[in-house]
Amino acid sequence: MSLPSEPWRSEKHWVSPYNFSENAFRNLSFPERIEIHDVTLRDGEQAPGVVLRSEEKLEIARALDELGVHRIEAGMPVVSQEDFKAVKMIAAEGLKAKVFGFARLVKQDIDAAVEAGVSGIVTEGPVGVPKLMQFGWRAEDVVNRALEHVDYAKDHGLYTVFFGVDGTRAELPFLKNLYGRVVEEAKADAVAVVDTMGCATPEGFRTLVGEVVKTVPVPVEVHCHNDFGLGPAVSIAGLSAGASVVHVSVNGIGERAGNASLEEVALSLELLYGRKVGLRYEKLVEVSKLVERLTNFKLAANKPVVGDRVFTRESGISVAGWIKYHLGSESFLPELVGNKHNVLIGKKSGRHSLEWKLKNLGIDRIPEDLDTVLEKVKQRSIEKKGPLTDEELLECLQMKKQA
Repeated sequence: MSLPSEPWRSEKHWVSPYNFSENAFRNLSFPERIEIHDVTLRDGEQAPGVVLRSEEKLEIARALDELGVHRIEAGMPVVSQEDFKAVKMIAAEGLKAKVFGFARLVKQDIDAAVEAGVSGIVTEGPVGVPKLMQFGWRAEDVVNRALEHVDYAKDHGLYTVFFGVDGTRAELPFLKNLYGRVVEEAKADAVAVVDTMGCATPEGFRTLVGEVVKTVPVPVEVHCHNDFGLGPAVSIAGLSAGASVVHVSVNGIGERAGNASLEEVALSLELLYGRKVGLRYEKLVEVSKLVERLTNFKLAANKPVVGDRVFTRESGISVAGWIKYHLGSESFLPELVGNKHNVLIGKKSGRHSLEWKLKNLGIDRIPEDLDTVLEKVKQRSIEKKGPLTDEELLECLQMKKQA
């Protein structure tokens, strides 16, 4: 694999050069093109407590399209009239992204997707041993239903992806036989390897995906959950084994611990692996905030890439170094993803922190007795057990003047 001369750094980022060493890339088999399949509107909405109206789903779909995702899973049309309406609206919007529906191995589900006007469908069936036990299905039941319903979807003109639920807990001979037959006999356009319970390691998943890639002559997709906090890493491992489509959700929302996060997967591919996926990365925070607002699913302040305080500092020592050269204190600049720098003023602040904040507030004349102001700031922060607001900082300045 040929590599750029210095892919680990630019004016806006500087990551580890060891990522691009010959040894690091030796066993990786990324495809030439990787597509982003966003599941925010279906799997993401399955996060407990999240309800999206059809108009809100359309707004998110438009934002995803502007971001540049290749495919949007608009929902499961058979779930309700509201879901059907949302999928149909999105499919009729004329987006650049391909619009997919989601279905069980049930003809009614597929009919609803056809009526909604989607161009593709992801149709699911249980394959993991625990999941088969839960369903009460035998292996031959899955094979027969998969062949029948994938064939049915294909007959109705849909690009059809067969999605094996709980794939990382399936028996490999059964999984390979099922995927092989679904592709050869029912003409599935692609198959998805699915870590439904988020219980695979990157190494284990890479091995599994590699086996499936060798088994079928069609694109392989990956869909991973985040139960051990490894969703993005496991997804990328699957891509490195030859999968060409990755399923993700904005902010990583979804059932239990959620799905692999769109922003984490996409930016990691771009900066850590040098794989271009063609997104408008500067819109990542904008899309994240939209989804956070419409789902009312609040993010941690330190959520990677899009969190409010990912590029925020308070420690005086940290700020002093950061002011001299930003990339000495972070691996990429916030403007790359539409985020921003900030400095909190509080107990851990130093002179550099206070100077930066005052200038940021439009106060060009820094007080001569800055140490006195700093002492008041620290005391106020200890009293309130937190950082100061801009108004509280200005009050400390006024107290100093009065003194």
